[in-house]
Amino acid sequence: MAKDKSITLTRKEVMEWLAEGAKDFKDTDIRKANLMKIDFTGCDLSGANLSYSNLKDANFTNAVLNGASLWNANLEGANFTNASLEDADLDYAKLRGAILFKANLRRAHLPTELIPRDDIMASVETGCKVGQH
Repeated sequence: MAKDKSITLTRKEVMEWLAEGAKDFKDTDIRKANLMKIDFTGCDLSGANLSYSNLKDANFTNAVLNGASLWNANLEGANFTNASLEDADLDYAKLRGAILFKANLRRAHLPTELIPRDDIMASVETGCKVGQH
């Protein structure tokens, strides 16, 4: 399957790419997709547009999401252990229950109106779920 990054990918297409062993989702448009429980371990999603996507319980362990848009995405229960979210836009994202253990959040836009910064940082430092420390 050709990796055309100019189109908006569906859940089925993302699953096919992952099944083929693809790890490069750099600058991909995956807006408004239902990506619940998908395993993006070790994937490069730098610059990807995941705004409005349902990423509940997705796994982003060791993934790179630098500059990615997760604006208004559902990230409840998602695992971002050791993920890099530098310069990522998480504004209005639903982070409750997400794990951000050792995640790089440098210059990331965080949804601090929805969840206190202390709750987010506690998850980064201890691995507790956001909002449950």
